[in-house]
Amino acid sequence: MLLGFGCTTKPQEVDTISLLRSKQATDHIWVVAHRADCLYAPENSTEAVRHALYFGADMIETDVRMTKDGHIVIMHDYTVDRMTDGTGTISEMTLDEIKRLHLKTNWGGKTELEVPTLEEFIQLTKGKMCLYLDKASYDIPGNEPGTLVRTLLDILGKHGVLEESVFVLDWPYEKAKVVFGDALEQVIYCPVIDDKIENLEAYVDEYLEKLQPIAFQFRMKTLDSETYRLLPKVLSSGSRAFIAATWAEHTAGHDDQTSIFEDPREGWGWLVDQGFSILETNYQNDLIRFLKNDHRH
Repeated sequence: MLLGFGCTTKPQEVDTISLLRSKQATDHIWVVAHRADCLYAPENSTEAVRHALYFGADMIETDVRMTKDGHIVIMHDYTVDRMTDGTGTISEMTLDEIKRLHLKTNWGGKTELEVPTLEEFIQLTKGKMCLYLDKASYDIPGNEPGTLVRTLLDILGKHGVLEESVFVLDWPYEKAKVVFGDALEQVIYCPVIDDKIENLEAYVDEYLEKLQPIAFQFRMKTLDSETYRLLPKVLSSGSRAFIAATWAEHTAGHDDQTSIFEDPREGWGWLVDQGFSILETNYQNDLIRFLKNDHRH
């Protein structure tokens, strides 16, 4: 059942960034807009960010790519082919070449929007919502491992938004500590919990002992997975549980599609009842309406 397309216009009354970092017990559910607003605006565009702010999301998930001349642009794909009127691999193009292009709508129509840079996103979101920077773990051809993360940290630090920046990675603790350095304690670092990770419980225990993460992101294909079994341990530690309702294979089937086309109580509602308090979604406006009806946002 679709919950409605109307926009929520009331600005955030709670400093949800500080609340997230505090680990304070709360009924608040953080809504993460996948690729900002990917329904009513071109995904990962500045317009999509403005929509996410308008709807009342707490965080946007977005994708970072490095240009040939070392700038960070926002795009999901490694080429500009799908979402712009041009062609080419981002890592082989300069920022000036990419800025000459225009974004397409999600249905291939023309717009006057440019491919945004990370700095342009920061200008819109600073102090208002968190930025979850996906693709940060990707290695850049011709550069040492971790170059992309270090470049991101430099930009985020210059703009004073390290504490508003979210990284979701499946790296072992020692690798994260080496690459992030002291910034590991400043950013919102969310280790991934997934059955694909070797010695999963030991990996989780090490993070709990050495970092005490603000949140872990769970990727559970089924309810008989080790990932799901570790949920009580994470919640009892004080860390928050983050999950992407965008994917059925991350939620054991309790995803956006279930919520929109069947029953939101069996999708988003089930996740909240399990203890997940950070939900990524393609349907931020519908999720927020559902949570408001349940007095949780």
